Amino acid sequence: MGFLLLNNYTPNIKNSKKMKTISIKLYTFSELEKEAQDKATEHFRFFNTDHNWWESECEDFITICSLIGIRINLKEIYFRGFYSQGDGSCFISNIDVSAFIKGIAEQAWKSYAPTLELNIQPCTIDRRVIKLIENRTIEMPMWTDKPHMGYYVAYYSESYLHKDSGRQHALIEAEIEKLDVWVLRTLEQLNNYLYKCLECTYDYLISDEAIQETIEANEYHFTPNGVHTDWLCNYAE
Repeated sequence: MGFLLLNNYTPNIKNSKKMKTISIKLYTFSELEKEAQDKATEHFRFFNTDHNWWESECEDFITICSLIGIRINLKEIYFRGFYSQGDGSCFISNIDVSAFIKGIAEQAWKSYAPTLELNIQPCTIDRRVIKLIENRTIEMPMWTDKPHMGYYVAYYSESYLHKDSGRQHALIEAEIEKLDVWVLRTLEQLNNYLYKCLECTYDYLISDEAIQETIEANEYHFTPNGVHTDWLCNYAE
């Protein structure tokens, strides 16, 4: 517990002085009663989310994706959340399909996050078609973009089969269609993982536990009924 003295000095036109001194008892958070603690906690409910709280989660996601052939810029991840219809996330990316297929099969993200289980199934298209993609007989650019409306994976791809491949195009095209379905499903799983990470982090940051840790770390002071008073220090002598 401490004290704060406030002096209010007001000169009048007759050169007389009026001085008022206020003495306020101040309490740390741990010294407050439970009801006052609840009031103080609620006052700071969104303090931890005032700034770019999401950056760490997004940077982790970018690193994970980079290990499986997906390039994403931090400024090109978008989300809205977390408790309304239409909330979600999305991202702009470029995908190296060969690295993507291999990275998923080998769970390459575990070199960065060893305990992370994404439960993504490996690609099951014909290995001969994968080989054609790897040696660039089939060129297949893939990317995602920001949707015009809403938050979801807006996935796009193109495929070019070199004429000298000597392959049966119908069979290859069927495998390419299967590949597109797998890629979209996998990207959706990754996007869901991103959104869940953001949601979990946000929920923690606005939790009583996190708010109270922030209050105590900043050594804030309060009136007995839980009103924050540190801003008054600017007026104290």
